[in-house]
Formats: sequence, structure tokens, C-alpha cells
Amino acid sequence: MDSCLRTCLAVVAIAVSFSGTVKAEAPITDVRALHGACRDAERTGPRELYVVEVRRWRFGEYDREHGVLVVDTRRNLRVLGGAAEILPTGLETIGFVANRTRARELREREGSRLRLGFFLGFDGHGQPCVIRPAVSVTLVRADLAFVEMLDERGRVVAREDTERLRAWQDDAERDAIPGEGPRGRVEAGDLPGPLQATLSREATRAALARCHVAAVERGANPEARVVVRVEPEEARVAISSLGDEEGDACVLDVVRGALGAGASALVPVRFTAR
Repeated sequence: MDSCLRTCLAVVAIAVSFSGTVKAEAPITDVRALHGACRDAERTGPRELYVVEVRRWRFGEYDREHGVLVVDTRRNLRVLGGAAEILPTGLETIGFVANRTRARELREREGSRLRLGFFLGFDGHGQPCVIRPAVSVTLVRADLAFVEMLDERGRVVAREDTERLRAWQDDAERDAIPGEGPRGRVEAGDLPGPLQATLSREATRAALARCHVAAVERGANPEARVVVRVEPEEARVAISSLGDEEGDACVLDVVRGALGAGASALVPVRFTAR
């Protein structure tokens, strides 16, 4: 058994309830969506959680030592009608923790729907995709997030999560910005307490949201970060990935107005539309 199973597939007990649904899944249902995901993975920023269904697959051997029923990956998993193949990054094992009785039960369901949750570029090593013409097969190096089996009604009967998924969920919870639509929040962790309080006011958040809404309507990036440097003599945008000069100027005015005269700080503002 690949030792990466213990580090990359830090598994959850089968008895855990599967009623909860992973948020923000992006289903990959055709090769065009896959190619778009591959291009998005070339950008910096938070990783997207993608999900694809594997139609043809089978179980491999039952690993007695670790109590894992392994999915056969001696050949890459073909998806999207054979238009693409999934290759787990690092060639880690895909499987379900199970005792012998449970393994027999799962084997009886072999051929059920298998869903893979994965990231692209999560581990930051190499090019995640080899995109080929329509007549060829696109190869995807997937950073696995989870694997699950579904019954004929679409209910999850077995699932394993990886440490990547838990880390991604922790980051998403920590970085969440309340609300819907384009909005922003000052990342005030390194700012002095009084400045944090000032920049966390509802009026400031609302003003930043208005900046972002208008910028996105003009074609700005829905996910962006703007860093404003405020000094007693002047204030300016030091870094921005918003892609909209008018939006940058709006953010600058909001931050400068909130802090008032005489302040000195480096203020990072994060924007999202998710």
C-alpha cells in the first residue's frame, strides 16, 4: 500500500453521516468545462473544488494491512466519455476504509456511480493539465479532495476525504466574507486595534461593496485583492488585482476616508463575488 494513503488520504470513518454537502463544488460535465478549469488553474488565488463522475471503474485488491478497499488505478481513470483521464498527483491510492464485511458489501456495488472531488494546482507542483485537441485525450493531474460512491438514487454510500479538502474548508471558513454578490472586507489582522475597529465598521464594508459592485459591472475581476498604503502625507494603491482603475480609486477613497487625516497603515482589502 502506498504510504501516501496515510498522509494524502487521511480518511474519515465510513460510519460518519454523509448528509452534509461540500460547499462550492464546481461540476465538470464536459471537456469544455474541464479545459476552462485547467486554464483557471494557471492563475493565483484560492483553488476551486471540482467534481467529476467516473462512469467506468472497478475495485482492485483489498489491502488487509490497512483495511482499505482500493479503486483500481493501474490505468488512469477515464472521464467525460473518454475525452479525459484523471491521474492522481503523486499517484496516491484511491480507496475506501472498510473491514472485510464492508468491503464485500462495497464490491457488490461495483459499477455504481463514482465521484471524484479534486483541485488543480492545489499542491503547487508542475502543470496540472495537458490539454490536447478534441480528437485526443486530455490528461489531468488531480490533487484529490474526496472520493465517493453513490447508489441508484444518488445517495452517498461510501466516502473518503483527504487532508487537502479539510485544509480548503478551513481556509474557506476563515476567509469567508458575509453576504452575497460582489463585496469586500479589510484584512485587518496586522493593523492596530483602533484601526481594525474603524475599518470593520458596517459603513466601511458597505462602501467597499459598492466599489466592487460597480467595478465588476465594468468587467473587473470578481475575486481580487487591493492593498492601500496610507501615510500622513498621502495615500495610494500599492498593489491591486482588481483590473479596474476606477475601482482602485474608489477603494482608495473609502480607506482614506475611514482612517482620516494623520493615519499611517498598510491596508489589504479582499474582494469576492462568491
